[in-house]
Amino acid sequence: MKRREFLKVTSLSAVLAGTGGTTSVLAAGAPGSGTFGFASSPMLQNPAPDGMTVVWAVNALGTGWVEYGETQALGQRSEGGNQGLNGLDERLLKVRLNGLRPGTRYFYRVHACPIDFKNAYDIHRGEAIASPVREFSTINPAASSTSFSIINDTHEVTETLQRLGGLMQAQPTESLIWNGDIFNDIRSPQQITEQVLAPAGQEFAAQRPLLPVRGNHDVRGGKARMLDQYFDLPSGLWYYTLRQGPVAFLVLDTGEDKPDEHPVYAGLNDFARYRTTQQQWLRQAIRRKEFRSAPFRVALLHIPLLWKDYAHAGSFCSDGKAKWHELLVRAKIQLIVSGHTHETGWFPAGSQAPYAQLVGGGPKPGAATLIQGRATSRELRLSMQNLDGKELDNYVIKAG
Repeated sequence: MKRREFLKVTSLSAVLAGTGGTTSVLAAGAPGSGTFGFASSPMLQNPAPDGMTVVWAVNALGTGWVEYGETQALGQRSEGGNQGLNGLDERLLKVRLNGLRPGTRYFYRVHACPIDFKNAYDIHRGEAIASPVREFSTINPAASSTSFSIINDTHEVTETLQRLGGLMQAQPTESLIWNGDIFNDIRSPQQITEQVLAPAGQEFAAQRPLLPVRGNHDVRGGKARMLDQYFDLPSGLWYYTLRQGPVAFLVLDTGEDKPDEHPVYAGLNDFARYRTTQQQWLRQAIRRKEFRSAPFRVALLHIPLLWKDYAHAGSFCSDGKAKWHELLVRAKIQLIVSGHTHETGWFPAGSQAPYAQLVGGGPKPGAATLIQGRATSRELRLSMQNLDGKELDNYVIKAG
C-alpha cells in the first residue's frame, strides 16, 4: 500500500516572557470532518530500560503501528498486537516497543490507517499516514546522572499549559512528571484526548517519557473511569516505582481530598481501602534492591502529607499519612514532591518528618510553577521557577 506523509503544523501563539514559541503537530482532519488523521502528537509512556510505550490519538476508526530503530533509517516495526489482535480504535492507539537497550537513543515515527469495518467479513483499509520522525532515549538505572521536570495542577488552563510547554522546550530534561490535577473533572473522551495527549495543542512528551501521578480532580467526573485507557501504567496501576539513573521515584495515589462518606461522592468512592492496598504494596516495593540502592529516593504524591494547617483535612492527605509515613521513613525517602494546594511550600526535613516536602503552585499563570531536578550520584539539585522562567527558590539534597 502506498504510504504518504500526512502532516499539518499549526503554530501556536508565542509563549510569553521570552521563553520561545511551541508548535502543535497534528494531522489535518478534525473529528467528524471526513478526513482521517491524527488527533494528537505521540506521547511516550511507561519507560523501562528495555521498553517504551507510544500512545497517540486518531479522529476516526483506525489501526496503527510504530517504526523505530537506533538510526533515522528505523528498520524495525511494532504493531502493538494484544493476544493475536492488532490495535483498532476510533480514538486511541497504543503500541509497546520491547527489546530495547538501556540508555540508548532511538528514532521513531507512528503510522495510522483508517479502517472501514462494515462487518466481520467486509473490512477495508484506507491510505496510511505517518508522523515525522522523532527520537527518545531509554532510561538507564545505572546512569551516573539524570534530570526531570515536574508540573502540577494545570487544571485545563490554556495559558499555563502553553507557557509551561515553552519553558520545558527551552530547558529539556530526560522525563516529565505530571503531578496530578490535569483536569477540573472529566466529562468526555475528547476532553481526555485534548488535555492529556495534546495539552493546549502542544506535545509535552513526544521525545521524553511522561510519568503520571493521579490527582483528586483526575478522579472526578462522569468519565473519570475512562482515564486509565489513555495511559500505559506499570502493572496497570497508578502507584509504581521507577529507577532513573541515581534517582528512584516512588509514585503513590492519594485519591480524593475528602472522606469517602462525604455526601458529594454519593457513595461512589472507596479510596480508604485503596490507600490500604497501596500500604501493603509499599512494604514490598521499598525492599527491592533497585529502589534501596538509589542515592536519591523521591516520592511523588499529589496531595501533600505535610502542610501548614493540620486541622484542615483538605490540605493534606491524613489517611495516607497515617498509612504510609512509617514506611516512607523506613524507605529513607529524602523528598516528597506534591501539588494540590495551589500555593508553593517547602518543608525541610526536621521535626515533622525526616524527609523534606516540596509543593508546587498553580493553576493560574501567576501561581503556576515548573520544578526541575538534576541529580548526580552525590547531590540532587532542584529549582522552582515561575512561568516567566524566574527562579523562585532552589534546594540541594545530598546523597546519604
